[in-house]
Amino acid sequence: MKLNAAYIAAQIAVTSLVLAPLALPASAAAPVAEISGTPGASQAAVRATAQPAAAASPQVETYYLLQSLRDELRVLRGMLEEQGHTIRQLKQRQVDDYLDLDRRVSGLAAGGASAPVKSPAGSVTNATKTFPPVVAAPVASNDAEKAAYEKAYGVLKSGKIEPAKQAFKAYLAKYPKGRYVPNGQYWLGEIYMLDNQLKEAGEAFAVVVEKYPAHRKMLDASYKLGKVYHLQGKNEKAKVILSRVAATKSSAGKLAGDYLKANF
Repeated sequence: MKLNAAYIAAQIAVTSLVLAPLALPASAAAPVAEISGTPGASQAAVRATAQPAAAASPQVETYYLLQSLRDELRVLRGMLEEQGHTIRQLKQRQVDDYLDLDRRVSGLAAGGASAPVKSPAGSVTNATKTFPPVVAAPVASNDAEKAAYEKAYGVLKSGKIEPAKQAFKAYLAKYPKGRYVPNGQYWLGEIYMLDNQLKEAGEAFAVVVEKYPAHRKMLDASYKLGKVYHLQGKNEKAKVILSRVAATKSSAGKLAGDYLKANF
């Protein structure tokens, strides 16, 4: 049975508190009684030595309880360390998957622009506007800006989530109108989702959707924004935006369609 990290940590704390007052000697030394040569004296001596032995029995039990609790504490600590390692591996795997998808989508985008999006008749998207064609933004690049973005992206690729978050935030603050701002906002949203910061993730994805509707990251950001809405319990908003993305012939469209089938 799998235990979550919070439960294991609580068990360790409780076990440690129990162990503290139990750190007692295993047993007390039994007093020595002299045995005289008379039969009566021998019987008295036997009784004298038997009574301390019986009194030591609870201390023996305490000793074994102490050992048992120590063993349990070692097991719980091991489980906690193992779960922490697993969480770190899962986060790294998610980052790797995102980066791999980004590389493949970038290759497809280089081959041509996406087709305009059409909302299906009778769907909940009729009242919303469709997405425009995705084209490359003709903004001149700046060497320093590019270096700052690639530095942040490199930190993310290395799996250092918190440093990557700070690097992207620093890039966006320094180059608010830069060429790579849509990409920076998108990856910042992904990082926030990894940390379960849904409000911040939604805000980052919304910037891409609303301010850069012609950017190639817009559809990916729209799909992720729909997921954020669903995780926040905003199901109607989630269904609207996911349906719009699903209507596109894109990798994000397929993901959005699958998500709709699985959750709505």
